Amino acid sequence: MIISEFYIKNLRWLYIVFILTFCSAFGQTFFISLYSGEIRAAFDLTHGSWGLIYSCATLTSAILILFMGGYADRISAKSLSTLVILGLIVFIFLMATNSSVWGLALIILGLRFFGQGMLGHISMVFCGKWFFKNKGKAVAVANSGYTLAEAIMPTIFVALIGVLSWQTSWYVSIIMSLLILASVRLLAKRERNKGSKHQKEIQQVGMLKKSWKRSEMLKNWVFWAAVPGLMTSPMITTTLFFHQVHLVEIKSWALSTYVLFIPAYSAATLVSLYLVGYFVDKFSTKIILPIFLFPLISGLLFLSIATSYSELLFIFILFGLSAGAYIVVYGTFFPEFFGSTYLGSVRTVGVTIMVFSSAIGPVLSGYFIDLGYLIDHQFKFFAAFSTFASLLFLIINLSIKLPEHAE
Repeated sequence: MIISEFYIKNLRWLYIVFILTFCSAFGQTFFISLYSGEIRAAFDLTHGSWGLIYSCATLTSAILILFMGGYADRISAKSLSTLVILGLIVFIFLMATNSSVWGLALIILGLRFFGQGMLGHISMVFCGKWFFKNKGKAVAVANSGYTLAEAIMPTIFVALIGVLSWQTSWYVSIIMSLLILASVRLLAKRERNKGSKHQKEIQQVGMLKKSWKRSEMLKNWVFWAAVPGLMTSPMITTTLFFHQVHLVEIKSWALSTYVLFIPAYSAATLVSLYLVGYFVDKFSTKIILPIFLFPLISGLLFLSIATSYSELLFIFILFGLSAGAYIVVYGTFFPEFFGSTYLGSVRTVGVTIMVFSSAIGPVLSGYFIDLGYLIDHQFKFFAAFSTFASLLFLIINLSIKLPEHAE
């Protein structure tokens, strides 16, 4: 009853963080990679060269976020959301009309920066600043938008690509983004508790009972020990989806059948989101750290030897369970360990790590594919790296004492 009251009372604000992550889909790898075959053919690119363009654009996006992400501490939710969505729409339009390989690099940069980077960043900052005791549940709701997009977009846009030209289908993305922008501006007309005494009272403190500035966080060993674990899921998931066309080719699967299993991944992610979000609010993020990558490790090992669609279904469920847990951990780690006062600035480092890891995965994997190392042979290495990251999280769990968790 209390949980239901939280969702009802905060429906306006939960919708905003939800729809922002939904809109980020147009800059996410799972969406852009649907066009990989058409893009490589249109611009005469190899797997490696396409991966290089994509990764360089993504790395540049990560650098930009370090400088721009702090504006989430200073600009209103309505204004910032408007600027970011409009920026995304501009680059979607350019993708629909571009014919230059150099233009492609700039467009991928814009889509990654405004979509994957800034929309996801401001949504998580809003969760951290607007909610304290229920930040786990808020992060779960917010990322349900991404999960929904991941479940329905591939099927819809693969169908649209078959009916329309691949570039024409991007106009549908513009229409959807404009509708989202209108709804956010309508609901964010007033700031949530802006400048109120209540807002100041609910600021969360982190380790040593204080809010850490970005410069202080970067000098602390906990942050650096957490970096491999914060890299793991985006790096591996991005690589998997980016090279999904290659994967289905070597597994002798049909892409049209493969994408039908993605909703199972999304459903598992959704279940994991709310379960882990509940446990984070009841206990803490710290408790979850050493174990949330276990399903990912298992899924990677199974995928390296999988041959059937039934195995693929099981693997997608494992990936989804781990992805949902990662999303909650990623959204709550920084406010829990480093506080919420400087969250917009602090989280830019986390976003940069996430974007950087999602950049290096496809290019390195594409390079090894070009050398003859098929992607299913690379999954065992990814599993070993994930195990290493889990051990570092265990060290953090055993070494750090946080302020008493809010009930």
